[in-house]
Amino acid sequence: MQRALILLHRWLGIAGNLLFVVWFASALVMMYARMPALEPGDRLNRLSPLDLDAVQVAAAQAASAAGLDAGSQEAVQIRLGMAGDRPIYRLRTAAGWTAVYADTGGPMLQLSEGAAAAIAEHFTPAPSGGAPAMSIVHDGLLSRPDQWTLQIQPLLPAHRIRSGSDVLYVSDRTAEVVLETSATSRFWGTAGAVFHWLYFTPLRSHSTLWYQLVVWASAAGCLLTLSGLAVGLMRLNRRNRSPYSGIMRWHHYSGLAFGAAAFTWLLSGALSMDPFGWHAGRTPSQAQHAAVAGGGLRLDDFDLASIRTSLESISESFHTREVEFLSFDGEPLLLAYRPPESGRSGGYRAVSYGGGPGAFLATVQPFEQRLVALGSGETRRFDPDELMAAATAAMPGAAVVDANELTEYDAYYGDRRHRRDPLPVLRVRFDDPDRTWLYLDPALGRIVHREQRRSRLDRWLYRGLHRLDFPGLYHRRPLWDIVVIVLLLGGLFSAASSFVPAARRLRRASRRLAARLRREEG
Repeated sequence: MQRALILLHRWLGIAGNLLFVVWFASALVMMYARMPALEPGDRLNRLSPLDLDAVQVAAAQAASAAGLDAGSQEAVQIRLGMAGDRPIYRLRTAAGWTAVYADTGGPMLQLSEGAAAAIAEHFTPAPSGGAPAMSIVHDGLLSRPDQWTLQIQPLLPAHRIRSGSDVLYVSDRTAEVVLETSATSRFWGTAGAVFHWLYFTPLRSHSTLWYQLVVWASAAGCLLTLSGLAVGLMRLNRRNRSPYSGIMRWHHYSGLAFGAAAFTWLLSGALSMDPFGWHAGRTPSQAQHAAVAGGGLRLDDFDLASIRTSLESISESFHTREVEFLSFDGEPLLLAYRPPESGRSGGYRAVSYGGGPGAFLATVQPFEQRLVALGSGETRRFDPDELMAAATAAMPGAAVVDANELTEYDAYYGDRRHRRDPLPVLRVRFDDPDRTWLYLDPALGRIVHREQRRSRLDRWLYRGLHRLDFPGLYHRRPLWDIVVIVLLLGGLFSAASSFVPAARRLRRASRRLAARLRREEG
């Protein structure tokens, strides 16, 4: 038995230790850097202010021009903003994104190279200190994802625009910049997420192959760590000392010290790929969103006169850059967006909940928003009774177990790392077979999160084991950083320390094979 475990551990290590070194090293980078992304605050900050005088087409007309029936509730999301100096509706349906100009009502069929370059140029901030402006170069229309657009495929095709070392992607579907990368973000994105997720374009474009590779490599890593722990314990002598010397002794001790952590990371990484198809989604279903909205968006309700009246009523205190069309229980609403006010640290808006000396930081938002009633322009907020009625409408036939207002994230809801998910929220728990929990935002009147029994289990198997997201640790920085860095460095050393013994083993094996071939030839 021990001999079989040694052989299994030895040859799995020889085959896969380079990959495991890459996973540990890239995880260190991913603690602080991810794939390049366009921050919502940056996007809003570089949009032109919404020109209501130029808007001549109502939302229902825009939907019709896009080939949608305004009364069929096909539009899942609709936004009114600017594309350069022209107002434009951006509509998302089950079939994807499309856009219609709000001044003429004509669908945006395809951006010309010049129009895409103009949008990118308007998006690019002016250089400071009298430095010359970077030239804008159109670098082609991207119909298939490259290294950085794998996660925004619904917005493709996109025009790739170069401005110095920066690369901007202008969606040919929505006439807006949807991604910005710099040399720095591409470097750290490669060193972190690309290596960690094996997100190389030629591999990731073959999704089935990529999926199988990640799952089976993670499974092999689980066998490697478990066999290593078993062999490591068996090989200890009566004084609990290693029989090895040199680098193998260090490999033996580091494997015993960090092998369990490595196993949990590999196991949770494999489970994150949902190999057994048991994951439950945390995103509320379209039917649940429609139930809260009162049947979906009725675009005929959003006439131009009411839109202008609503936004002009808040124009002195809130300079709208973009507006989204919403409804709650059939009531038409407008959600106005603007970038953070200048002078706030990091360009983010800190939102406190409570008030007075005992107030605490609830969320940190990269933009500001205001929900107003259509026509009156009055700020709209939803009381607990309205939210409870919406929650029960979203879960027909299920009884409410309890309902609580959360003023801090619980173990299942919330971006605890960046604190951007809204607070407070109403959490309503139901007694349906899936034991569903819905989280509703009183500021927006919509479901912002859903949990079910399987998703709560997945939370501990993935976020718990993979990110060490445990109560009492995850929020205690830099304690969490120190623990994770020590474990990652230990795993990295354990994997890397096998390189020299593996090379020696391969060299001896190749010599024996060569000698055997010579004997057979002779």
